[in-house]
Amino acid sequence: MFSLTSLRAFDLVARFGTFTEAARELNVSRPAVSKQIKNLEQHLCCQLVVRSRPKVVLTDEGRQLAAGLKQGFDLINTTARRVTERRARSNAVHVLVDRDFATSWLAERVGGFLIQNPGILVEVSAERNGLLRMDEDFSFRIFYGPGGAFASEVLEEEELCEWIDLPLCTQEYSAEHVSDGTLAPTTHFLIDSNYNPWETWFRRAKTPDPGQGTKRTSYNETSLCLSAALAGSGVTIGDSFMCLGAIAEGRLVAPFKLGLRSLERYWICRLKKRELTDAERLFQAWLAQEVLAYQRRVNQVFTDLNIKVLDAD
Repeated sequence: MFSLTSLRAFDLVARFGTFTEAARELNVSRPAVSKQIKNLEQHLCCQLVVRSRPKVVLTDEGRQLAAGLKQGFDLINTTARRVTERRARSNAVHVLVDRDFATSWLAERVGGFLIQNPGILVEVSAERNGLLRMDEDFSFRIFYGPGGAFASEVLEEEELCEWIDLPLCTQEYSAEHVSDGTLAPTTHFLIDSNYNPWETWFRRAKTPDPGQGTKRTSYNETSLCLSAALAGSGVTIGDSFMCLGAIAEGRLVAPFKLGLRSLERYWICRLKKRELTDAERLFQAWLAQEVLAYQRRVNQVFTDLNIKVLDAD
């Protein structure tokens, strides 16, 4: 029976066209490659190459064998690479996350998961909401939107958490611009251009809208609105997931003591046709527990501060 070494030697000679290049690839001498080819020819009882310089020429039998070996070795290489990649991925969790959620909530907590699960690598990529980057291999994608926004033939979405929207500002700003349950015409609104529930909030809260004549500044991320509000620049709609720390510490106040449960949700999405690794299952379970604990804290803080929560509709 001819050896795998002989087949590999012939495959490389056919690919490179020279014994010298095949020998260099195998890290052996040129005569050693020539000997392997001769042994293979003897076992197959046919000539495979015409030895000429500078390039060898394949016979008809040689071309047929070369075509089959190329397919076979390419398949072996591809399979081996996939096994290696899967082994590397088995201890890694790759998460694509909405920027605001990543920077304001997930980043400060993921270290706890790593401490609980040594040996697991977590890579978090922050991205503009809804930019799924489907050409990349992520374990999970976490974005916000209405139900069904991300579900498809490829992705399945599962609700991760809800949030509560409420107007927020500093205590000093509230004292200057909020009176008798209304916002003064001098109020500076800090608007998230990607998510603006002010109209719904005014309607459900039955609070007068000071109108379009007020000063308004738009930002493309909620975190920028919150930074401006913390600096005393105006009032913004903040969500309970991103603002709880500032509310609990008194750095931001809810002048109306009224929140609105958003119709949108944060969703955790994953590929339908790919099974989760053990590391990914651990991360998903940990994330669900963290979210549940956080929502309980939201409820407690809102209760302590007498903040009432209404449904959006």
